[in-house]
Amino acid sequence: MEALLQTAEAAGFSKLVLRVFVENEASRALLRAVGFREVGAYHRHGKLEGARKYVVMVERLLSPA
Repeated sequence: MEALLQTAEAAGFSKLVLRVFVENEASRALLRAVGFREVGAYHRHGKLEGARKYVVMVERLLSPA
């Protein structure tokens, strides 16, 4: 994850935005641990095993390049 953040910053990105299934607590915890914050949710957005799932949107602001 740290390599991804460094590569994105080196490429000039100002932020990363991801979506994670609400139930995926392990991924949500990992993202919080590396500085992402939850900024919203989409209801019935992603599909997993035939069911529509809620997803949480997260973002991490990067240092200006």
